[in-house]
Amino acid sequence: MRALMGGVFWLPLLLLLLGAARFAGGEPFRLTDEEQLLIDLTNQERAKEELRPLKAHPLLMQAAREHAANMARQQKMDHVLDGKEPRDRVRQVGYRFRYLGENVASGYRTLEGVVRGWMGSEGHRANILRSEFTEIGVGVVRDSQGKPYYTQVLATPMQR
Repeated sequence: MRALMGGVFWLPLLLLLLGAARFAGGEPFRLTDEEQLLIDLTNQERAKEELRPLKAHPLLMQAAREHAANMARQQKMDHVLDGKEPRDRVRQVGYRFRYLGENVASGYRTLEGVVRGWMGSEGHRANILRSEFTEIGVGVVRDSQGKPYYTQVLATPMQR
């Protein structure tokens, strides 16, 4: 069963990496190695609870990357910046959701540390393990001093 689930997860991801999905402006959608690892670590935690893996979605990636960049620019970790909450940012990129969650962090030296920190926090853990979530976007951006800021957006799309 695990091999089957892995195949189901990797095929859509492969299509995304090959540019089947595109950002606004026609840019091919690609994950960085850090982004891929953060998604993999998140899905490892979900697998421990026998939950389906989350699939990277280009619009959620855009929202997460932009928020991580904004936190780094302002050197402030928060769910609300410039008067915008997670739902505002996700709607702004054009993603229509049924369920939505967001985890943010800063200062962790490793992605494993970020995920351990989230899993050690009741609210963040609940987001990662929420069975309704099917898609994910992540962002990892460093400020001018090299301090990393992390955003993870988890969602379930509206029926398409």
